[in-house]
Amino acid sequence: MLLIAPEPASGEASRALFAEYLALVGSRLGAEFVPTEDIFASEEAFDGPGAVWLVARYRRRAVGCGGLREAAPGVGEAKRMFVTASARGRGVGSLLLTELERHAREAGHARLRLYTTEVLTEARRLYARSGYRPVGVAATGGRLDLWLEKRL
Repeated sequence: MLLIAPEPASGEASRALFAEYLALVGSRLGAEFVPTEDIFASEEAFDGPGAVWLVARYRRRAVGCGGLREAAPGVGEAKRMFVTASARGRGVGSLLLTELERHAREAGHARLRLYTTEVLTEARRLYARSGYRPVGVAATGGRLDLWLEKRL
């Protein structure tokens, strides 16, 4: 059974998932990639008003995570969304994204925005299927990064 619930972003499972996510991004972007707070946000970003940190667990094992913070009045931003390799292709990402959208609506956000990069092909497919459209593109350090957004 899959359970998606709020947990502290500073919790052990959350930190382990984030480390696995950074390893995946690093393996796809190469050694020159340096993770920054601008891209991934801090753990504290998911504690404020209109914010939440979610962990997806399958049989109590943490298999995914994602956070929501306020980017601007009426605009939420999804950050650090990740599903472990063992759980990909099983709908976990879609359910996690739907839950982040629900929290965004409850927080009064009319739009949800996220930032991704071209090499995260699985995530980009999920976002496209879920109705997210490009609203900005940036060439950063030899990679193509995308801002995507959806009206809620």
